[in-house]
Amino acid sequence: MKPSPLQVKHYHFTTLSVMARPDIDLGKLDYGTDPYPPMEEAKLRTEISLGELDRESDPHQFVVTLGIFCDPDKDSHFPYLFAASLEGVFTIDHKGDLEERKRLVVCNGASILYSAAREQLLSLTARHKFGPMLLPTVSFNNLSPAAEQNEEAPPPKARKPRPRKPRAT
Repeated sequence: MKPSPLQVKHYHFTTLSVMARPDIDLGKLDYGTDPYPPMEEAKLRTEISLGELDRESDPHQFVVTLGIFCDPDKDSHFPYLFAASLEGVFTIDHKGDLEERKRLVVCNGASILYSAAREQLLSLTARHKFGPMLLPTVSFNNLSPAAEQNEEAPPPKARKPRPRKPRAT
């Protein structure tokens, strides 16, 4: 085993909210044989942005911001509303050009943050009225700083990161 060239130095949530929808009838929910509500009606939306932390001419440290939002249609049977936003600081040991580094950080950094949000939302909903919710696995391989916009996963937007100091635990 060897370390990945991409390392997460720190991440934190800036938003984490889960609410059971009050208009859902528990008796009418049908998860089939699955322990989790089906995600087809969840209407998930992601927002991803990339910023550079180091001010060098050839940066190797970046901030990835990921937002995951669920606001199902009123006639949907999906039982939750939720929002999760995370910021992660990543370093990459890659000698390639800056655009290749950015692509690797966006794809892999968003995947790391998504996994953290997925686990946290599963844990939070485990004791909710409608039971645990498991986000589907996704791929961010189609993302790059120059990617075409698509509905499910918009390309990252350039922005200036807000550097934050890690909290002491």
